[in-house]
Formats: sequence, structure tokens, C-alpha cells
Amino acid sequence: MRGLPRVLSEQRQATKLRLELAIPAELECFAGHFPQHPILPGVVQLAWAVHFASERFGCAPAYQQMAGIKFQRVIGPDQHLALELDLDADSKELAFRYTDADGVYSSGRLRLADV
Repeated sequence: MRGLPRVLSEQRQATKLRLELAIPAELECFAGHFPQHPILPGVVQLAWAVHFASERFGCAPAYQQMAGIKFQRVIGPDQHLALELDLDADSKELAFRYTDADGVYSSGRLRLADV
């Protein structure tokens, strides 16, 4: 996938994963969204969660349903965040959270597609 953040560190326990991410200003997802105040689009946050779950857990690289999605704080360029993933393989549900020391930026659950 083009336009991924840099993974600074990774911790994994079975179906739980925590990635420390650096989000460079040069990512193309910031271009035009918005020129005076760039923010990381919500759809990109979802795509990154699915990408890393697919890559690290070997699950489907797509989702078919969203639940409890909350975008609480704006993510901008040059931030360092943690992405926490928790996969329930039986229900094919992926829970995600983007956080830093100050709190949660976004969270939710995705029902992964059968691919």
C-alpha cells in the first residue's frame, strides 16, 4: 500500500498488536486535505488498520461492516501515534485505536470480509 506511516516499533501478543507509528508530512493523503490545515482522512485511518492487520495477522485485506467508529481528535502531519489492533478471529472482527500519551484519536470495530 502506498502512503503508509513508518513503523517505529511493534509489540505483538497472539491476536493483539501495538505499532508505534511516525506519520510524515510527505504522505500523499495530506495533499489537498486540507491545504491550509492538513489532516489525516478517516478513510486512511481505516485502511491502515486493515492493512497492518492483514499483513501481521494474515486476515482478509478488506472489511464489509463498521461499528462504533469514532474520530475524536484530528491527526495531523509529523505526529507519532500508537495503533492498537485486536483481532477476534472467530467473529472476524478487528478493533482498532489510534492513541498517544494524551488520549484516543480514533477507534472502532471492523468486520473483516471473506476474501
